[in-house]
Amino acid sequence: MENSSTIIAQLQQILNAEQLLTRENDKAYYTKGFRVGQGQALAVAIPETLLQLWQVLKACVACDKIILMQASNTGVTGGSTPDGNDYDREVVIVSTRRIKGVQVIDNAQQVIAFPGSTLTELEKALHPHQKEPHSVIGSSCIGASVVGGVCNNSGGSLIRRGPAFTEKSLFAQINNDGVLSLVNHLGVFLGTTPEEMITRLESQDYTTGTEADWEGKIWADDYASVIRDVEANSPTRFNGNAQYLHDSAGSAGKVAVFAVRLSTFDRGDTTQTYYIGTNDEKELVDLRRYLLQNLKELPQQAEYIHRHAFDMTVRYSKHVYWAIDRLGPEALPSLMAKKARWDVRVKKTGLLPLNFVDKVLQTVNNLTPKRVAKRILDYRDQFEHHLMIKTEARHAPELQRLLTPFFAGREGQFFACDEREEKDAFLVRFGVGGCTVSYCDSKGIDTNQRLMAFDVALRRNDDQWRIVLPPHLQAQVLEDSCCGHFFCFVNHQDYILKAGVDPQVFKHEVLEYLDQRGARYPAEHNVGHQYHASDEYEQHMRQLDPTNSCNPGIGKTSKNKFWL
Repeated sequence: MENSSTIIAQLQQILNAEQLLTRENDKAYYTKGFRVGQGQALAVAIPETLLQLWQVLKACVACDKIILMQASNTGVTGGSTPDGNDYDREVVIVSTRRIKGVQVIDNAQQVIAFPGSTLTELEKALHPHQKEPHSVIGSSCIGASVVGGVCNNSGGSLIRRGPAFTEKSLFAQINNDGVLSLVNHLGVFLGTTPEEMITRLESQDYTTGTEADWEGKIWADDYASVIRDVEANSPTRFNGNAQYLHDSAGSAGKVAVFAVRLSTFDRGDTTQTYYIGTNDEKELVDLRRYLLQNLKELPQQAEYIHRHAFDMTVRYSKHVYWAIDRLGPEALPSLMAKKARWDVRVKKTGLLPLNFVDKVLQTVNNLTPKRVAKRILDYRDQFEHHLMIKTEARHAPELQRLLTPFFAGREGQFFACDEREEKDAFLVRFGVGGCTVSYCDSKGIDTNQRLMAFDVALRRNDDQWRIVLPPHLQAQVLEDSCCGHFFCFVNHQDYILKAGVDPQVFKHEVLEYLDQRGARYPAEHNVGHQYHASDEYEQHMRQLDPTNSCNPGIGKTSKNKFWL
């Protein structure tokens, strides 16, 4: 208790009352994951500058507290929230969501992004330069942070760019003696002391291209060749792949990242999307192989949705894609925060169901139109499997020339989307990720107990796409949703289990099935607290954090100091 008072007093000297949360209701938004994960924390610290972040970290290390770094809290495996209450030290969550900043450098060929900057903000910063970042859709719609993506080696849907990766970052690290240091691997000289480094970085007082170590990989530039190898007996990408583990990249919260240096990409011209439907999964698998082998230029995206996932999205996540359409993706994080505050108010009253706000949202969803273009809804009625392939308009003729003979005489069909259809198709795809969460929330189902999410990297030469459960496992499923990055062969499968099903036994059996298929998991969402880190990945984390003071327990590793 005395030690708890000490750290709170020290944090109060650094942060104002609004930046330091200690009441349970105030901490709730930060201690519960977007999908899964929940636990206790002594406090939530919300620094607004890099200097405050450094001071908070120093106080936590001095008081021997666990540091749990959190950016936007949009993860799906619980890796940025506490996991239960069985840690051997008290947990302080350090939220970086207010530490904004994107510095466009080297004639907009690169950027340096601060820990609170989101993908949407990065897009806006690059827009005047006719550039775009590594990731431009998907998790950006729920406010995912740039740094969070790098720390998790997040994948995304842009086929040519691979997982988020850089060898260049500025990060704080605790060594084996418990000493905190600020490590500058950005490739620019910022000075010698942490305070000087931070001041010069924030004021952009540095010169690029002059440091001896400025060269290095700042994106996964080999990924296009990886994805074209359809004969390989291994996945295109998976979390913990040693090829993409370096300093902050893949660090999973084991270091505190202050900034990352990333590549930018030329913004393409107008796009053309082809919407494909079929009732034969094998047709799509064959199409993937055929296009990857024959297209001169890879498309931007190839996104899959199963019909049942489509139905759940337009029923339970309509409010999400409608908000994105009307207000833009940048509005979604604040809307989610407001909903969380209303959930707390409802809880305080004690008079209404805890999921009252969700019930209201779902009532509105049920009474309003689907807001999806007619041809897409017609394909929903005709076909079980849906695939959207987006490419630049200049590459569309080649893609159409390959699609036309492929589907000649086959059951599947396709059409070229107009502007409205392209927008609606990807809005629905955005909403798929949260449809099972919205369903659970509206029904009062505990996602920590009954929502099983599998993020699976299939072998590049696999001849099967769907996860087909044996009958005794399928009988335990209440609802399911399947979507994925199809050309990358990354499958996102959610199962909502029936009441009374043992989730751990269910998960174990599904993972055994995936092992038999030679799949790797997770594919792009980090191990979090849902998956076991491989021995190789755990060794990497031990090297980054020898005292196990930052995000202990990640990847089902030890939660104890020094990994004991």
